[in-house]
Amino acid sequence: MANIGTQKTVTSMDTSDDISVPSFFPAVTAECKEAAAKFFICIEKSMQPLNAEDTGAAKRGLKFCLPDMKLYQQCMQKSLANGSEKLL
Repeated sequence: MANIGTQKTVTSMDTSDDISVPSFFPAVTAECKEAAAKFFICIEKSMQPLNAEDTGAAKRGLKFCLPDMKLYQQCMQKSLANGSEKLL
C-alpha cells in the first residue's frame, strides 16, 4: 500500500529522525572551544560515507557523536545565556 500525499511528522518521541545540530552550530564561544573541538573532530571522522550510495552517514555520525554534541550544546547555551559572544 502506498502512502501517496502523506509526510512523516517528526516529534520528540521519534528517536530515529530527530537528531540535528543546534541552531547556533558551528559557532563557538571562548569558554566552549574545547567542547566544540571535541564535537567537531568527532563528526568530521564519523560522518564519512561508507560508499557512494551511503545516504545515512550524517545521521549515523551524529548518533555516534551525540554525547559530545550534548556537551557542546550545554556549554554553548550556558555561555550564550551569560552574554558571551559567538566566535566563528
